[in-house]
Parts: sequence; structure tokens; C-alpha cells
Amino acid sequence: MQAGGLLLAGVLFGGGGSAAGLANLVVQLLALAILAVNGAAVKTFFRSAPRAISVLVAVTLLLPLLQLVPLPPAIWQALPGREFAVQSLELTGGSQIWKAFSLDPNRTAIAFFALLPALAILVLSWQSSAEDRRRLLMLVAACGLLVVLLGAQQLASGNRHLVFYAETLGSPDLQGTFANRNTAGLMLDAALVALVAVFPLRQVRAIWTLGGMATALLLIVGVVLTRSRSSMALLLVPACLAAWRWLRWRRPTWNRRLAIVIAAAVLVLAGSAALLAGNQRVQRSFARFDAVEDEQRPLIWEDTIAAIGRYMPVGSGIGTFDDVFQADESLENLSYGRAKRAHNDFLEAALESGILGIALAAGWIAAVARFGVQALRRGGIGLAGVGTFALIALQSITDYPLRSQTLLCLAGLMLALLIDGGRDDDEAGEVRRRSRRTGDRPHAARPSTTDPLKR
Repeated sequence: MQAGGLLLAGVLFGGGGSAAGLANLVVQLLALAILAVNGAAVKTFFRSAPRAISVLVAVTLLLPLLQLVPLPPAIWQALPGREFAVQSLELTGGSQIWKAFSLDPNRTAIAFFALLPALAILVLSWQSSAEDRRRLLMLVAACGLLVVLLGAQQLASGNRHLVFYAETLGSPDLQGTFANRNTAGLMLDAALVALVAVFPLRQVRAIWTLGGMATALLLIVGVVLTRSRSSMALLLVPACLAAWRWLRWRRPTWNRRLAIVIAAAVLVLAGSAALLAGNQRVQRSFARFDAVEDEQRPLIWEDTIAAIGRYMPVGSGIGTFDDVFQADESLENLSYGRAKRAHNDFLEAALESGILGIALAAGWIAAVARFGVQALRRGGIGLAGVGTFALIALQSITDYPLRSQTLLCLAGLMLALLIDGGRDDDEAGEVRRRSRRTGDRPHAARPSTTDPLKR
């Protein structure tokens, strides 16, 4: 209940990014209170969780704290890229004071506190029962539905009523509880992944079939209405996850699998085209794919790589990108607005944390890949973690999803499902039993019902 309440608070208050400090503070204070009353759960996690995960979590939490440690002038002035700070402080006579490693300690401190809600959800849910995990996944799907329904009301008023953030006023996009359409679209993609993972494959009732189809359709339409190109492209992830889970369950022959996948793709494409072809708002969403030639991201990446060279191997401090990037932004790439982000979270991590940030990102990728392969083999609710981290990693190439408090909370939950997703989950065992009955012994004779010994 505490993890679910914190996740819901993250969806309602954490969608504004770093600019919505007070709204994020609500989620962070709630997380601090939950961690304070669940100290035993925190100790259990770091003592009993898989060693690779507990070490990565500890290093991720310690990194921003270490960047806040004050350093004597002889040390911090010798760090790469600090010459501009030294020149500025010499003008005011303050160059001989102790300063933190980070060039913007306030933003680095905010980055640390933003990690606490994800930590709270992780330590509370990683050892929960399979039934509780299914409830949490259903909550994720319900939150996605809430975003769509709220966004529909906002669009009906031209995004002038019921909006959460000032920057979304008058926007043509479905925003819901988010200030960024890419984040909103990724949240809906993750809700689809949660729906795929929690959908029952045995004894399916009509209410699940009808409700699941209606929810999936609303979430897909919601993704299209966000007009986020990356989120629309990433609809392939929940589609592939659904195909993987169904084929793994049914275990058809390879020829039949290929026929099923092709038929499903044709039906989805034909149905979507028939349903959405006449909708002008949907047509405007797909028209954004024609604007690739006006894309500014490659230019930002080029200047970010130059800035990385300035601050290597230590980085400039977590959260400092918007300040330090200005010095390396080339004149030919200047535009009317500020970049504010690298629009590639891997490059931004390299700029802000140097070699340690690159190593930490590589460690997380390796750990998630390891547990993800295990979850793919097991099946069940652990697949939600596989799909969600695939979404986050892919969108991180062109955006910054984990700079959102909402998606940090979601990542904490999905990591909990991933690292212990096989416990109390009987789908893998059921698949093995079905395999033994239908695959390994396809021609085994049934016992005679007339033989009293076999009866």
C-alpha cells in the first residue's frame, strides 16, 4: 500500500521535471517519511538483495553526495573545466574559498533527493508477494488510463483547463499530469507493458478480455495524441512483449509462430489505419515524422561531446548541464531557445559525472540485461521490468526520461519486479508442465480408464 501510494503520488505530482521543484518536493517528502518508518526494510534490501543490484544502488546514491563534498581551493581549481569558475570568482575576490566538486551544488543536491522515491518503492516491493506485484502493475495501467482520460479533457479545452503546468497551456499535445509530451508518451508505453505482463493467460474471463482490449486501445490512442515520435515508435516494445508472452505460452511450431506474427501485424496495421485514417489530430501526430530534417538534437550532441572533453575524466556535477553547456555551444548551432538538456541521457551522464558516470551506466545496463534475460525465460510479471527498461534505454538515446520524478518511481518498481520476479510466480512452471504434456511427449498414450491400477 505504501509503495502504491508513493507511485500514485509520483504520477500526480512528479511529471513536471526539474522545473517543478515544489511538486517534486511533495513526492520526495513522502518518500522520506516512508523510508523513516521502514528502516528495517532498507537494511534487509542492502543485506539480502542481489549483490550487483545493492552495490549499484549504493553507488548511485553516493555519487551526488560525493560531488557535494567541499574541497580546498588547490584541489577544486585543478579539476578539469574549472577555469571559468576561477576567473569569475577572482573578479569578486572569492577564488580562495572551499567549493564543492559540483559546479552547481544545489542542483546536485536536488538530484540526490529525487532518487529517494525510487529507493523507497524498490525496498518496499522487491520481496512482496506475486499478488501484491500484480496489484502494483494494475495500478500502473490504471495510472496510464488516468493520464489519457485527463489529457482528453485537457485537449477538449485546447489545453487551457485542468492543466498541471504553465508550459502546457495551449499545447496541441495530450499532456495529462506531465509537462513533457515525451515523458507522457513513455508513461503510457510503460502502462501498456504493465497491462501485457499482468494479463492472465489461464481461465481468462470476459471482463479481462474486454477491459484489457479497451484499456490497450485507449493507451495506444493516448500515445499517438501525445505527438511524441519516440513514444509512438516505442509502441513496438509492448507489441513484441505481448507476442513473446503469448507464443511462449502457446508453444506453436515455428511455421505457425511466423504465420501468427505476420497475421497479427497485418490486422493491427489494417485496423489502426481504418480507425485513425480520418482523424485530423492523429494525422498531425504522424506528420511530425516528416520534420526530421529540422531536428536540432544532432547539433546539441555534437556540442555536448565537445563539453565532455573539457570536463573529462571527472565531470562537472550532476544537474549542471544547462550551466556548463553554454560555454561549448558553437555559434553556428545557436537557436532562439536554450538546449537545457543534452537530449541524450548517456551523453549527459558522461558530461556531468565523467568516467564514473559512464561506468555506472554500463553497470546498470549489464545488471538489467542479466536479470532481464532471466525474466524472459521465466515469463510472468517480471516481463514488465524487461519492457519498461527497454523503453527507458531506447528513449534515453533522444531524450531524458529518468530526469522525471514519475519515471524514477516507475523504474524503482520495475527493478523490484525484475530482480525477484520469479518468486511465487507459477507461469514458468505452468509452461514447463504444458511443454511436457504437449511438446516433449506428443505421442504418449493416455492411461486406460478401464485398468484399475492405472486408474
